Amino acid sequence: MPKINKRTYFWAGFAIIVVIYSLYNLYLVDVNYYQSIPRKVRHICKFIVILSIYGTGTFALKKYTAEWMMYIWHILHIIIISLLVLIGIYDWSFGEISVQFRNIANTLFEFLISPVIFIAVGILNNKFSQSHKAVQSDKEGK
Repeated sequence: MPKINKRTYFWAGFAIIVVIYSLYNLYLVDVNYYQSIPRKVRHICKFIVILSIYGTGTFALKKYTAEWMMYIWHILHIIIISLLVLIGIYDWSFGEISVQFRNIANTLFEFLISPVIFIAVGILNNKFSQSHKAVQSDKEGK
């Protein structure tokens, strides 16, 4: 069995994240009946989308990036997911949250599920791996 290239993992992860993001927007958000979907069902769907993108990104990036970048990936997701879960618990327990909190939660959610973080980690990895290789070659040349 041939060995799979690191870049293949990265691009496959990116493609899966784009597909999940697109399907979420096409079939859950950009529909006429969005407001008729119960809030709790929307929350559960959003949570499933977040977890699937987090899992896909974790699997693809652990094959591609450095350990410290994975740490940033995990911390960023854990903090934002925790905030969203707290807002969701408040929304379920005490009633609908204010429009300002809902806008903040929606912005955080969109940021978390969009491919932006994944691509940013890929760009940082590419940049730092090139500079790391240059430093290594300078040390070996001296």
